[in-house]
Amino acid sequence: MNRLAVAASALPGADARRGLRVLIADADGLARSMMRFALSNSERIAAVHAAGNAREALELARYFRPGVAIVGAVVPPGGGLELVRALLCAIPETRVLTLSAVNDHGTVIAALRAGAVGHIGRDVDPEELTELVVRAADGEVVVAQWLMPALLAALREVPDSGWRPLRSRLTTREWEIVELLGEGATTQRIADRLVLSPMTVYSHTKSVLRKLGVNSRRDAVIAAEQLRREEALTQHPS
Repeated sequence: MNRLAVAASALPGADARRGLRVLIADADGLARSMMRFALSNSERIAAVHAAGNAREALELARYFRPGVAIVGAVVPPGGGLELVRALLCAIPETRVLTLSAVNDHGTVIAALRAGAVGHIGRDVDPEELTELVVRAADGEVVVAQWLMPALLAALREVPDSGWRPLRSRLTTREWEIVELLGEGATTQRIADRLVLSPMTVYSHTKSVLRKLGVNSRRDAVIAAEQLRREEALTQHPS
């Protein structure tokens, strides 16, 4: 906690504390420094904290509770997507933006499904970076034009009755739980979202694991995505 104590003592005064706090999580130290410098010049932003790995990022997030988190594609040990899920599980109100140098549609869409509210390219101008972060904090979704075709394609893959396949090995309730598991939600959070008891959520989760033949929630999310594709192909053959 030494670093946190030092950072806390460096926070601005009472008025600034009511401003926006931003967390940067990225393995690239130079990128972290450049983004931190750019964001620190904004009147809307009270404090900017940075971390080079997931453990430190989560520690800072729990302590400072940032309004916006910028998560790079490479954040050891598990990667940016895993950190997005962990951050939103720990601090659900944080608005998460992902960051990468490559326009990887699949990874960005996976992060959006996990709860991110947008994506930023590493070639963004410093002034634009600040603008995008503030817009995200104000409730906007930050999605680049190049991502739109992939988002539309993903939307067209959803069956007319919703994101659950029309005929599936999993029940509608089980698919709802899988979706929340993919967001990194705890049993209690799932219970709150679906207005169920924790024991009922636990029972449904056990059923999902059994039906998918896996032993962990993380493996269940992966197996469910594969099942979704398989069942979509069976019901809508090309």
